[in-house]
Amino acid sequence: MGIIVPAAKRIPKDNGHWLFPSTMGGKDKVGFIYIVRDNYLKRFYLGKKNYRAMRGAHKGDESNWRRYMSSSKGLKAMLLERPKEEFDFICIEEYKTAGTLSYSETWSLCLVEAPTTPYWYNQLIGKVSWKVKEKISDRHKARMESVINMADFNKERY
Repeated sequence: MGIIVPAAKRIPKDNGHWLFPSTMGGKDKVGFIYIVRDNYLKRFYLGKKNYRAMRGAHKGDESNWRRYMSSSKGLKAMLLERPKEEFDFICIEEYKTAGTLSYSETWSLCLVEAPTTPYWYNQLIGKVSWKVKEKISDRHKARMESVINMADFNKERY
């Protein structure tokens, strides 16, 4: 059974449709990483959103983050055609710097190997299009893990 927080101590949230345990968009944050989960097709889209405009005449003004759905053209089309209730809009984490926000998006997409799996709508990482036609091999993953874990490599064998 979870902890029940008295009403007086609950944090008021104005997060739009984003699911997150606390109020989003504090002045010390630049943006957030999100996943749109398609509960009907069992697919996902991962992206980032800035809380404030980064350039142009509106630089520094609050963005449309509370209403924002996605930058994916395909996903936006589906959101117009299908009930919004078939999707979950989940904030994964907020970040204080633009560099960390961009890095965390790339790291997350690489972690799930988004371009090589049918479960992710994402086909680009960092707006770079690679023609990825094969998954990272199990041997690659195992050897990376061995090196990182300081395994002893016998030069003749490896």
